[in-house]
Amino acid sequence: MSRAKWILAGATLALVLITLWAVRDFGTRTGYVARAEKLFPDLPAQAAAARRIEVRSAGQQVTLHGEGAAWAIADKHDYPADPAKVRALLEGLAGLTLIEPRTADPARHAALNLDAPDAAGGKAVLVRVLGEGDKELAAVLIGKPRAAAGQGPRQTYVRRPGEKQTWLAEGAVDVQRTPPLWLPAEAFDLPQASVRQVSVQHPGQLPLLIARNTPDEAFALRAKLPEGRSPQASTVGAVAYGLQRLPLQNVFKPDEVADDWAQATAVVFDTFDGVSVTATVLPLNSVPHLRLAAAVAADAADPARAAAEVERINRQVGDWVFVVPPHTAATFTPTLDTLMEPLAPPPEAGPAGPTGMPPGMRGMPGMPAGMRPPGM
Repeated sequence: MSRAKWILAGATLALVLITLWAVRDFGTRTGYVARAEKLFPDLPAQAAAARRIEVRSAGQQVTLHGEGAAWAIADKHDYPADPAKVRALLEGLAGLTLIEPRTADPARHAALNLDAPDAAGGKAVLVRVLGEGDKELAAVLIGKPRAAAGQGPRQTYVRRPGEKQTWLAEGAVDVQRTPPLWLPAEAFDLPQASVRQVSVQHPGQLPLLIARNTPDEAFALRAKLPEGRSPQASTVGAVAYGLQRLPLQNVFKPDEVADDWAQATAVVFDTFDGVSVTATVLPLNSVPHLRLAAAVAADAADPARAAAEVERINRQVGDWVFVVPPHTAATFTPTLDTLMEPLAPPPEAGPAGPTGMPPGMRGMPGMPAGMRPPGM
């Protein structure tokens, strides 16, 4: 080997030794130990044993209970929780991987949003997963996410309850902090294809009826229209979509919504199967609150079959008040005017000019009234 190559090899070895010494010295001085271990290594095997989940943040608390795909929100009178959100939380916790230790100084916990939620100004979110007999399967304080450039894995600062040591962890845990955020996306589903007619009754107004005779027909507005007006086909047809995959924003028990339901709008959806579903809609502070109830239609071809479906629907929705988006409620609570084509705008009046002046000469831009441009 040439002398130059020996020199290069020696320099490389020296650089490696210096780097190793620097890393070891850094670890000695700071306590840093590189690692990649799961925060809850046993949770994947224990997730099926979960029976209770608690989420606490400043001034807020959510308690879920159940097992498998059947979970309920205790803070919402045991209304069903979205099982996909429960599963995502458990999988997120099981995937948390400790990357490196951070501060163990309690005075610096707040900088990472890792001060406990019951402390003054605490910003951490405490998540606990409990099994049978309230056996703790997982518990963690979740702080702020670490800002990262690019599309790399998400990282979050975490701390075990009762410990001072904080950690940077890799993984995504989306914690819903309020009870409504654990609700399913939909309150109810009445497919538009099954709807035969819809009747809309606003208080103090004549009822509106849209209907069709067969499932392959378009809906028609069956009402006397003012002279010169015509129905807007797209708006008329949209009414029958009103309860299809009805979006859900919140839910209450009826006694939690004290108001005059006699002033509500009643919308009756009649299906080809002989089921009538009545949606009673009451705006409270401009927020639509809705109750649902089903009954067997008077002209049901198979009353026994319709009765079984009515029982199922009422068991699902009969004891609840649902909060739905305003634009959704507006779709199936139209007025006669909103179901008609808009009025044509009045013709625009041309700019005025002196009497007797030819139309092309009136109001010429930049010219005083009565004057002509050169050459005209």
